[in-house]
Amino acid sequence: MENKGLVIVLTGDGKGKTTSALGMLLRMAGHDKKACVIQFMKSSDAGYGEFKMMDRLGIENHQVGAGCTWTVSKQATIDSIKEAWNLTKQKVLSDGYDCILLDELNIALSLPEIFEDKIIDASEVIHLIQQMRQQFPQRHLIITGRYAVPELIEEADLVSEIKDIKHPYTKGIKAQRGIEF
Repeated sequence: MENKGLVIVLTGDGKGKTTSALGMLLRMAGHDKKACVIQFMKSSDAGYGEFKMMDRLGIENHQVGAGCTWTVSKQATIDSIKEAWNLTKQKVLSDGYDCILLDELNIALSLPEIFEDKIIDASEVIHLIQQMRQQFPQRHLIITGRYAVPELIEEADLVSEIKDIKHPYTKGIKAQRGIEF
């Protein structure tokens, strides 16, 4: 069996895409592998528990996002996505990582529907993946978020869809510390 880096896409409308990806990074840390996380939408001031644990485990993490698209300005979202994409290009093509998680990149790719303008084109992501595969054939890349674009699904080695069957939010139960954030 061939040993190679995988491109993994976790998508769908259900809860657990980031959680699943972080589980893989936990495994990486357990095998003394070097990982990096770039979060496209989540802001560093949101109080997510995983930020603290990534620091403790030595997982490099960057929360570049401006926050929820409906709570911040359109320009703040565009600027933060551009910043996250520039950081992504730098990290994906730099030495020293076994795995890189691009959390909620799928959402950033789907924002033209909201903003009527592409911030990142899917062809740029595919090109970056192909460069990474040539330069770092053992590196794993995990991409999360709803609305995975067809081009990315085609390029990926593994795609999983997480489906929302039932969620407490629909019953008016607020997000729970340790479960949602």
